[in-house]
Amino acid sequence: MILQIREISQTMHHNAVRLFVTLAIGCTCAASVVPRVAQGANASPPANLSEAVAISRTLSQAPATGGQAILAAKADSLAMASAEMLIPCLRSLSGATAPGANWLRSSLERIVERCGDTIPEKDLETFVRDTTQDPRARRLAFEWLHDRNPSLCNSLLDGMIEDPSLELRRDALNKFLATKEDTTDETLQKTIVRKGLMVARDRDQIDRCVTWLKEHGEQVDIAAVYGFVRAWDLSKTYDNKDGVGFSTIYPPETNNPATPLTEGWKRIHSTDDYGTIDLNREIETQKGVTAYAVASIEFPQAVTAEVRIGSPCAVQVWVNGIRVMSHEIYHASEAIDQYIASATFQPGTNSVVVKCCQNEQTEPWAADWKFQLRVCDSLGTPLGVQRLPDTP
Repeated sequence: MILQIREISQTMHHNAVRLFVTLAIGCTCAASVVPRVAQGANASPPANLSEAVAISRTLSQAPATGGQAILAAKADSLAMASAEMLIPCLRSLSGATAPGANWLRSSLERIVERCGDTIPEKDLETFVRDTTQDPRARRLAFEWLHDRNPSLCNSLLDGMIEDPSLELRRDALNKFLATKEDTTDETLQKTIVRKGLMVARDRDQIDRCVTWLKEHGEQVDIAAVYGFVRAWDLSKTYDNKDGVGFSTIYPPETNNPATPLTEGWKRIHSTDDYGTIDLNREIETQKGVTAYAVASIEFPQAVTAEVRIGSPCAVQVWVNGIRVMSHEIYHASEAIDQYIASATFQPGTNSVVVKCCQNEQTEPWAADWKFQLRVCDSLGTPLGVQRLPDTP
């Protein structure tokens, strides 16, 4: 289904909700992280900028639970800060905890509401243009600026289709893709959508571009767009009855089975659009088993990247022999980029090992034994090169 491109105002609303939800992720109790709105009667404004920034930093590191009365008092105080204190305090969103981001945002919103037009548009514009600032903070500044000068924000989006803020990039890309409706030249339209596909990072926007291109006669390697790892060596199965396999150290965890291809291993290449490795199909449908998958990825230079995996089964991942993630969860959910971990890749060839455990549940919804993995930067841009070997 092709999603219709929304007006900037609608997209702004969508992203504002999306941002708030994102900030709340990881909080153990919603009530404990949603700051009160009413301003305390006895609150005093910060004496100076240094005090305001100190308060904002304290709020930004708020825990999920505990100290709520103290945090509320500090939030009330910060909410009374002057207009010139807004931007310095906004910088404290960088590195904020999820509940801390909520506390700080609430106070900053109250400053904006109280100070109104005394907040200089130029300061907001400068902050929005500064791509070194925290993406959440820039998004907030953009929303405040949009309330004051929508036409300026609309023009700013023209240079943001590759912005490091995914929220701003999304709005910019919606606007950019809409320009294809301004021409009847299909060649130009394809150029616009191809460019959009290159810079899109949200799945719905990627899917929209892919669908349009396919409808206009172009084939798209979707797995390559996302950067899914598709060539793997699969091991024989190991025991996971009663869940023993997840913590058991089997030979693939200590050896390098990818080179050479040894007895009991199988080399496969996923043809799925989303890089899915279906172990039921590639090995055989079994229960209470563990299997390993090994891939080689090349990098021109050392880099820290994100390893992102999705699976309904229990998984562990190693990069160059170092375990980077471990999730012993079975058939609760699955999604692209379900689990994310940071890993260091060296120049040249790097090994990625996945341990995927299937339990003994017999329900139909517990039948899947699969995973999908990609390596990318924090925005979702694919990194690394995989040489797809010939199947022996």
